Amino acid sequence: MTLTRPHPLLTATLSTVLVALACAVVLVWGTVTPGSHPAAHSSHTAMVVPAAHHDRSVNGDVVRRIHYPAHDADPNQNYADLFLPADYTHRSAIPLVALVHGGSWARGVTAQSFDRLAHDLTARGIAVYNVEYRRVGTGGGWPTTFTDVGNALDDLPTVAANYPQIDLATSVLVGHSAGAQLAAWAGLRTAAAPGPGLGAPRWIPRRVVSISGPLDMTWSATHGDSRVVRVLQGTPSRVAAHYRLVDPLTLIDHRNDAVGPDFVVLHGTADHVVSPRDSIRFVVDYLTHGGHARLNLLPGQTHTSMFRSGSTAYRDLIRTIVDAAK
Repeated sequence: MTLTRPHPLLTATLSTVLVALACAVVLVWGTVTPGSHPAAHSSHTAMVVPAAHHDRSVNGDVVRRIHYPAHDADPNQNYADLFLPADYTHRSAIPLVALVHGGSWARGVTAQSFDRLAHDLTARGIAVYNVEYRRVGTGGGWPTTFTDVGNALDDLPTVAANYPQIDLATSVLVGHSAGAQLAAWAGLRTAAAPGPGLGAPRWIPRRVVSISGPLDMTWSATHGDSRVVRVLQGTPSRVAAHYRLVDPLTLIDHRNDAVGPDFVVLHGTADHVVSPRDSIRFVVDYLTHGGHARLNLLPGQTHTSMFRSGSTAYRDLIRTIVDAAK
């Protein structure tokens, strides 16, 4: 999928139209056919856990559990499962998709909720790095949840060095719900704004695919989303510094350098968990600041319905991610 930056006049016109439509919460922009809980300071060195203990097979895929560096790491949570095509040793330039699961930044949903998605992507010749992290109720929250995800993604150059068949130049970062916020934030990290407790990012994706994400956390928190307030430990008026560090839309507004990766933003029009206006506001702002983005509002889709196996929406989602990795 090739995302092109529009002409400035077109961008300004498009932004105006989008803002007007956002107020009515009615926008269909893009070509994807309708389709989150899908199924329900570091001192360590990266380590591939010994195969005798942690290698596993999921639907025939080769899966390697990798423990990424993290402060006071919990080995049961600070890991990513690397899904590899069965023939990966005979291939080169395998594209990589990193997955960040959702679940309101809280306990209950784990990385295993993305195992089926990982398998379906691996079956199409893609390597998948499925990230687990600590959440509210499992030792996470502010700022641990964010530093965990940052550390997991910063470990990707080491992973690629251990698996040279992987091509990070074609890497894509995908997140759903709270994971979409984490993915968008991670994609927008810079040396000047690396995030809480983190150094300059060691890896930035070429593209980010956001699904049902609260990408304007400040707007969400001031419009009734208590989950955002909980994970950031307060409202924007009380902990403004927290929002400045990890709110994707706020990061766009405060960037002094060039904008970040291309974005593909998907959101169901029937999502009553995270308002589609979150995604609309983000895309409008990203385009206004010169970024490359495409917004696809999915008519009739809810917060999670695009993950229903066998549905047209799920097939379209897989196709969107695979195209983004090309």
